Amino acid sequence: MPAARPQAPPIAPVPLTGAEAIFISETIRQFVGEDVVLRNYSLDPERIAIHVETDRDVGMEKYDCLGVLMTRIDRPIGIEVTRRGTRVRGNAKHAYRRGVIF
Repeated sequence: MPAARPQAPPIAPVPLTGAEAIFISETIRQFVGEDVVLRNYSLDPERIAIHVETDRDVGMEKYDCLGVLMTRIDRPIGIEVTRRGTRVRGNAKHAYRRGVIF
């Protein structure tokens, strides 16, 4: 059996500026509701990756919100929405593992 190695330290996401975090938070809460948990999990400084965890089913509100966000932020933005209590899949797994709640 190979020798055990210590667990790799977690990689922190690229932080958002204060103005970006406030604008993103207010905009998402306006479209999705106040009962959301927002996580930033982007490792690329050229992109923004946001995970939204909510109790509601989100349909076209996600794309309306994304359109408003892109009017004021110049970097590409990705939004992943997960309903509470459902199985976590895809990029949402990365958000839960290394995301920072804001």
